[in-house]
Amino acid sequence: MATLVWDNNLINLRDLLADLYWDRSESRRIVQQARLNAGLIAFNDSPINNWHIILDRARQDAACVDAIIDVAIGEQPRSKQELLARAKEHMLLNLRGVDIKDVNWKHPLDSVQLEQITGKQSTLLEISFLEQGLQRAKAVARIDLGECGSGSGFLIGDDLLLTNNHVLEDKTQARAAKVQFNYQKTLRGLNASYDEYDLDPDGLFKTSKDNDWTVVRVKPKQSKLAGEKWGSLRLSEQHPKANDFTIIIQHPGGGPKQIALYHNVITFIDSANRFVQYLTDTLPGSSGSPVFDTDWNVIALHHSGGWLREQGKDPGREFYRNEGIHINAVILGLKDAGVT
Repeated sequence: MATLVWDNNLINLRDLLADLYWDRSESRRIVQQARLNAGLIAFNDSPINNWHIILDRARQDAACVDAIIDVAIGEQPRSKQELLARAKEHMLLNLRGVDIKDVNWKHPLDSVQLEQITGKQSTLLEISFLEQGLQRAKAVARIDLGECGSGSGFLIGDDLLLTNNHVLEDKTQARAAKVQFNYQKTLRGLNASYDEYDLDPDGLFKTSKDNDWTVVRVKPKQSKLAGEKWGSLRLSEQHPKANDFTIIIQHPGGGPKQIALYHNVITFIDSANRFVQYLTDTLPGSSGSPVFDTDWNVIALHHSGGWLREQGKDPGREFYRNEGIHINAVILGLKDAGVT
């Protein structure tokens, strides 16, 4: 029995299946046709969360994931069959490991080869970069939505919390939500004590479905403002470009706060400066996270991921990426809504 790990290939498959079978009953049918035990799976109404749960169970035996793909291939049109077949091939990459001892290091190296910038951009950073990141991370919070799941958000000053519209759609949801700061692990791997606040949508609540942002006031606790303890992230006009590095501080899967640092690069920005696409890893629960550049400026509000298209490109070609709302578009929307 071969076990699959959660890598980009499996995340890719999850998002593809969520797009093809977004209905909960349809996902149950696929699971049953693949001869998995549906009784062991806690199906969810959110397509991404649902397929994450299904594949997390199925990945314990790669043959189960293979069976799910085969069922989907058997009933999808040709264009989707090709994507599913590619996902099936990528399962082999998931299963195959490379042992460092198998690499031949005997080729002689001269001094020039030993000291080089190996990529298009230098990855060297001041050591204070880490300290700055820890300071920025304090303002990032987990949003507990109860049975509806979770999301991420961050303080932007005046005790206002910024997140996605699809995380907090209206005042009713905001009243029921809890915002948890310091929801993370300690150096010893233990759960840190988190600081929980209620939201005050009657004090301020503005949202944009088109640009997928929501801003809502955080209610003081014992007459103390959340921002006084946890700080806030300053929003200012930014000009990110393709191939810039990105960083996301987030609550993936609704779990403790994490940071995505590896293979993070901007791949596309639309001509209207509305969307920023990047390769940075996320999971359900990461929606509403701040996307930073390497100077710790907020450049986007993370909101989605999966197979995305580039504006003006071949409409039939899709790219597996994550996407955020360009922070300039968010700032413009906030100003239009009277939030300064």
